[in-house]
Amino acid sequence: MTEPSRRLFFALWPDAPTLEAVLAALRRNLPRGIGRAQRPDQLHLTLEFLGSVPESRLQEVLDAGAALSGRTPRFEIVFDKVEHWKRPEVLCLTASATPEPLAAFVQALRSELLARGFEPEKRPFKAHLTLARKVRRPPPLATLQPLPWPAGEFSLVESTTDPSGSRYGTLATWPLAS
Repeated sequence: MTEPSRRLFFALWPDAPTLEAVLAALRRNLPRGIGRAQRPDQLHLTLEFLGSVPESRLQEVLDAGAALSGRTPRFEIVFDKVEHWKRPEVLCLTASATPEPLAAFVQALRSELLARGFEPEKRPFKAHLTLARKVRRPPPLATLQPLPWPAGEFSLVESTTDPSGSRYGTLATWPLAS
């Protein structure tokens, strides 16, 4: 019998004012009928995607997150571009520059996971927020005002699929350093 598994990733969730600003950017940049807009309660920034993790290894993933709790100072990401990524057919908010604390945090997270026998992503980290999926052609884009996203905590998230699409549920959340 196959062991049950969970689809997991580490992420940042926006606070309420940031979510409102993201939704306003979404309304300005995604004309009706183009793609499938991400539901507001699902908007997040993925730090590290683990994929399918056996249930028996969940504690190791939780331990990796706990090991980083309070070690990285709070930081702010500034999203300043809207990009259409042709291959995955998504429209994203992106940041021209990755803040050093964010880059260091993602590297530390990858190191914690590697030390526990997981295979973290090898590609360079690119901060992005998926606004819509199934966007086959880039829509005409409005000018994006820089959108600051303050990060004060990070979460381990589980992705489940149902007939309406993916749903994300937070399993644990840890603070960044004050």
